[in-house]
Amino acid sequence: MSAPSVHSLSDIPEGTTARLPFRIAAADMDAFARLSGDVNPLHTDDAFAQGRGFPGRVVYGGLLVAQVSRLLGMELPGRDGVWMGLRMDFRAPLHIDEDAVLEAVVDRVSEAVRLVRLKLTIRAGERLIATGSVESTLNG
Repeated sequence: MSAPSVHSLSDIPEGTTARLPFRIAAADMDAFARLSGDVNPLHTDDAFAQGRGFPGRVVYGGLLVAQVSRLLGMELPGRDGVWMGLRMDFRAPLHIDEDAVLEAVVDRVSEAVRLVRLKLTIRAGERLIATGSVESTLNG
């Protein structure tokens, strides 16, 4: 695993973008179920999910939020960022082993409070999975 990026506020003006491709595997789902205690069959049982019209188990929203954490801590704003808030709107389910991309665009930078706000989009191909925003302070 690589080291986190190190940025100053002047390195990340409004319009700066970051892109993080990812894929959630069945083992990730099983680990999250054990860690979280969320064993809802929509996430743990293929037959149950298929009975509800999905091709298989639906990826936990918490695993999508984990990708946001990865992007914030490792890429933008990186090592010196401290997460302040998150809003996510889930639009469609992501499925196990489906290629997805988290895209972030710096929407606002406030030098006064050292705040960076990112607009977020998660897509699987052309399908919109989630949108949102996240705020982080930049210390350092």
